[in-house]
Amino acid sequence: MKLDIIISASHITEEQVKDRTVCVIDVFRATSVMITALKNGARRILPLLDISEAFAGRDRLQLQEKVILGGERGTVLIPGFDLDNSPLAYTAERVKEATILFTTTNGTRAINGALAAGAGTIFIGALINATAVCRRMMAEDRDITLICSGREGHYTMEDALCAGLMANIVSGSTDCFLTDLAWTLRDQYRRYQNDLRDPLSQSQHYNFILKRGLFEDIDYCLQVDTTDCVPQVNAAREVVLA
Repeated sequence: MKLDIIISASHITEEQVKDRTVCVIDVFRATSVMITALKNGARRILPLLDISEAFAGRDRLQLQEKVILGGERGTVLIPGFDLDNSPLAYTAERVKEATILFTTTNGTRAINGALAAGAGTIFIGALINATAVCRRMMAEDRDITLICSGREGHYTMEDALCAGLMANIVSGSTDCFLTDLAWTLRDQYRRYQNDLRDPLSQSQHYNFILKRGLFEDIDYCLQVDTTDCVPQVNAAREVVLA
């Protein structure tokens, strides 16, 4: 088994993704939201690229089922949407049995990029479900590619640390060849595993979110293995419980 890592949604290639088991990571905050929403009883999540798709989808579906528009642009609630990109907003009371039309700056772009590149199976991962999603990926018994969503085409420390944790779990559990980047990020995670905030304190995206006052979101998203919930993209391109 080979494990590779892609540093941002802008760097997805067919060569690294096609027919492989893929995990999309967006710790701050899209994949943490999706995991939380499904854990709290959401029926399905439609990962969309454009805001207009969400409004059109609501018009089409709202007479048949409970529909929620969720997501962000630049960490801010999209005008006309019900929820932003805070995992704490996706409570069972709000999302139970709902279809969530979800669009974000980076995470939903990474999912759609993996689909376009021909990924075999796509799981949704974050720190909060790291071990559970690694077990599911290993059970597929194929080469694995971890996609860090990044931020606007750039590397982000939190996604890299999460990918490093997953590389550490997989390589410690099965015979696995790590690419140079996967080896490097595994080593980086091992160095900081007892205090992830240490390297994050120097990172741009973490500090950007801090300045937005999203302290509780950060605390939530930096927890490791708080749930066994593993979302997967199905044949209809919906994110559902695996």
